[in-house]
Amino acid sequence: MGFPLLLAAATWTFRSLRSAIPRREPRIPHWRLWVLARDGVEIAVTFLPRREGSGPGPALVLAHPAVTGQSYGPLVDLAEEMTDFFDVYTFDFRGHGASGGVLDLEGGLEGPAADLEAVLRLVREGGHLWVGVAGFSLGGMAAFALAVEKPHLLDALAVVGMPPRFPDTGPYRMWLPLWFLLLRGLGARFAGREPRGPTPLDLAQAFPPGLPLLVVHGEREAFYPQEDLFALVERLEEKAELLFVPDAGHAELASGKKRFISWLLEKPLESLRRG
Repeated sequence: MGFPLLLAAATWTFRSLRSAIPRREPRIPHWRLWVLARDGVEIAVTFLPRREGSGPGPALVLAHPAVTGQSYGPLVDLAEEMTDFFDVYTFDFRGHGASGGVLDLEGGLEGPAADLEAVLRLVREGGHLWVGVAGFSLGGMAAFALAVEKPHLLDALAVVGMPPRFPDTGPYRMWLPLWFLLLRGLGARFAGREPRGPTPLDLAQAFPPGLPLLVVHGEREAFYPQEDLFALVERLEEKAELLFVPDAGHAELASGKKRFISWLLEKPLESLRRG
């Protein structure tokens, strides 16, 4: 009796997750590129050029949430919209989409940060003089960690729904193999080990003070407690601007999109004024 119920629950969860992760390819001109992370993992990148203008302009790299991949519908919508202002790059973290490898968080954020590092080096080699990153959930965590380690690779960072720390999987340890099997069915290849290592909350005090940082938090956030956000902001010691979005859930912009875009647009202009 137990197994049929478990199977039914797993099937329902799988179908719910699939419906919650709409995927599509961009409907505007785009090119697929490939780059190797420093540990040899092949990363799939998509380049969407600005709708108007010639030559390399300011660039924006979008880093997707876990499980979704770069073809996640809302991310593609945003990428297309941002080509009004930026040359846009999206990519699949390792273990997602067309990229190689598996996502193993037992070593912390080292793997996904290496993926983003490879993408940013590719973008810099393309001649873009200003490069911003917008990271969603896991993408935000990876970008935050990389900004602490190698701040010269990016000129501004916006994180949306970034968990300040990894979730506590201890109470659900016995269900993790089933969970990772479900994720594999959704196209996300996880190593199946508990996440460990430094998190944004651990790294916050070392965040470079001169790097513009926007932290976007949806007030309907259900993935991490608001107390963790306040702890993160306290440790950042006024290095970040905080944007609360009342109608947004996890890694969503909702009514905060206009302010999010305005913030990003201001940064290349500020950089030019300083330069």
